[in-house]
Amino acid sequence: PAGDFYFLLSPEAVKHVCVEAADEWPRRFSVPLFEALALDRGIVYEQGPRHRRQKKLCTPAFERGAAMASFLDAISLEGDALAARWRRLKRLDLYAETRTLTLRVVLRVTFGLEPDDTDKELSDTISQYLEAIVATANEVPPLYQLYPPLSKNYVRVTEELLPRLRRLVKELIEQRRRDATAGEDLLSQLLRDGTLSDDDILYILFDLVIAGSDTTASTVAASLYILHEPRHSKLLQRAVDEALHTDLDGLRLEEIREALPYHVAVARETLRLYPPVPFVGRTALTKCDVLGTPAPEGAVACFSPYALGRDVERWGADADEFKPERWLDAERGGAASSFSFLPFGAGPRGCLGTRLGLTEAVVGVAKILRGFSLRFDRAGPLRYKYDLTLNLGDSTTCTVRERGA
Repeated sequence: PAGDFYFLLSPEAVKHVCVEAADEWPRRFSVPLFEALALDRGIVYEQGPRHRRQKKLCTPAFERGAAMASFLDAISLEGDALAARWRRLKRLDLYAETRTLTLRVVLRVTFGLEPDDTDKELSDTISQYLEAIVATANEVPPLYQLYPPLSKNYVRVTEELLPRLRRLVKELIEQRRRDATAGEDLLSQLLRDGTLSDDDILYILFDLVIAGSDTTASTVAASLYILHEPRHSKLLQRAVDEALHTDLDGLRLEEIREALPYHVAVARETLRLYPPVPFVGRTALTKCDVLGTPAPEGAVACFSPYALGRDVERWGADADEFKPERWLDAERGGAASSFSFLPFGAGPRGCLGTRLGLTEAVVGVAKILRGFSLRFDRAGPLRYKYDLTLNLGDSTTCTVRERGA
C-alpha cells in the first residue's frame, strides 16, 4: 500500500509506540474493507476521545466480578451443550465446532442471550457475515474496491447480511430497553449509560462479537490439535491428567491459574506461536519519532505478534518449538520483555477482552480434554493460514470418543 510504513522489530520499539508515545500513535490501522462497511466506527478501530469513552463504558462488562462470573457460567453452559452434541457425533470439524462454541459464549456475554430461536437466527447470521467478510477481504484483485457490484461476497454482505444483522440487533436493543430486569451483559450496561445512540451500541457490539469469537476459536482448536500431535504425547497426557483431577464445574475465576497451571501454559504457548492476529499497525497523527528514528505525520508503525513470539534472540534457540513448560516458572515465558508476547496488543489500544479470551481458551480446552479423546485425520504440524485472523480451514477434522467409553 502507499504511504510510510515503519516495521517495529524489537520489543522496545513496540513498547514506545503502544505505551510510551501512545498519544502520538492513537489510531489502529485498518483494511479498506472495514471502512467501507463502517466497521471502523466501533471500539476496535475508533480513535481519540470517542475511543476512550467507549472503552471506559465497556470495561465493567469485562472486569466487574459479577460480569466475569456470568462469563464463566456462559463457558460452562455452552461447553456442556457442545459435549452433548459431540456424544451424538462420530466425526467433526474441530475448528468449526469451536467457532460455534465461542460465538455462542460471546453472544451470551455481549447480548445476554439464552439459547432460543432469536439466538440461533442471530448466531447463524453472524457466522455467515464473518465468512463473507473474510471471503471479500481475500479477493484478488479487490473487486469491492475496483467495482463493488462485481464482488458477489461484498454484495451479499452489504445487501443481505448486514441489513439483516442490523435489524436483529436493533430488535434486541428495543426489547432490552423495555426489560426492567436487564443483567450484567454488555448490552444492558451500555443501555444503562443512556448516552449512546442505537448505532453507537450496534457498532460496539459488532466489533466485540467479531473480535471475540473467531480469535478464541482458533486458539482452542490449535491448542487441541498441537497437543494431539504424536510428538507431543507426553504434553497431552499431562494436560489430560490436570483436567481430570480438577473440579472444572465448581471452578471460580480467581482459582483458574492455580487450578489449571498447565492449561494456562498451553494457551499462552499457542498464542505465542499462533497469535490470532499476526500483524498490527498504529498511525501517527503528528510528526514524531520512534526511539530516535523520525516518522512523518500519517506514518504507520507496524509490529507482528507472530514474529515477536518467534524471535530467537528473545526466546532462545527453541523459539519455534511448542514448549508450555517455558511458562510454568516464568511470567514472561522466559523472554526478557513482556512486549515479546503481544497476542492481545498493549497500551490504551490493547484488547479489552484479554482476560476473557484467555479464560475461555483455558477452560474450553480443559473441558474438552476431560470429556473426550480426539483422533485427528492428519498427524503433521498444524496447518493454517492468515486471513483477517488465524484460519485453520478444514485441517482439524477428527473422530471423537467420550473419554472412558
